[in-house]
Amino acid sequence: MLKFIGSGSAFNTKLGNNSAYYKVGNQMLLIDCGSNIFHRIKENSILKGIEHIHVLVTHTHADHVGSLADLIFYSYYCHGEFAIPKVTVYYVDDVKINELLAINGIIPDIHCLTKKLHADTQYTLNFCKVLFEKSSHVEEIPSYSIEINIDNKHIYYTGDTNSLKSSLVNPESSKLYDYVYVDTCKADYDGNVHLSLRKLSELVRHELRSKFWCMHLDEGFERQEAEMFGFNVVTNEF
Repeated sequence: MLKFIGSGSAFNTKLGNNSAYYKVGNQMLLIDCGSNIFHRIKENSILKGIEHIHVLVTHTHADHVGSLADLIFYSYYCHGEFAIPKVTVYYVDDVKINELLAINGIIPDIHCLTKKLHADTQYTLNFCKVLFEKSSHVEEIPSYSIEINIDNKHIYYTGDTNSLKSSLVNPESSKLYDYVYVDTCKADYDGNVHLSLRKLSELVRHELRSKFWCMHLDEGFERQEAEMFGFNVVTNEF
């Protein structure tokens, strides 16, 4: 369903920072824009035919927003009509994205548009519906998962997390979801701010695993092991 520009954790440079996208006509939905994502977007001509980019921000770690300013400036000056904002950034009100953009010289309403949202409230974008939910990641900054309804599909995208909400693993309520994209790593230790494959396997019953897709993969992650457990693993595609 979603396509991935990068599917790796912060330090998995081979797979690139975790970032997903979906195109509808001349519009593109982009989830996060980490440090190396703009480079991959440009090198692979992902913006070809796109007139506006809708960016959903899960949190402000560099591997999720590190090249967002590059994308905004490029779209403003070099992509399509000159000096017209072509990026809208959607974020929950306690995610300090405007401060981060200001440090990089981005002026909202000039270089881009920004939309401050409230958690646990569904919003309608041009071609989909989104709802942000607080996720368990790090204490220093707020992090969010996102529910997305697009093309009659119900998607859950965890962002960075070390836990899953109960409705995702309950056999009855999980039927509501068509795709569940989950932050999954090989690393497994007490205090991990990401969800290990072992823990994911303990949380999700085998009969539910076919709709789960592992993403944000660390360097020790073994695709075949996850698939042996019955999970899917995302791949980068442009």
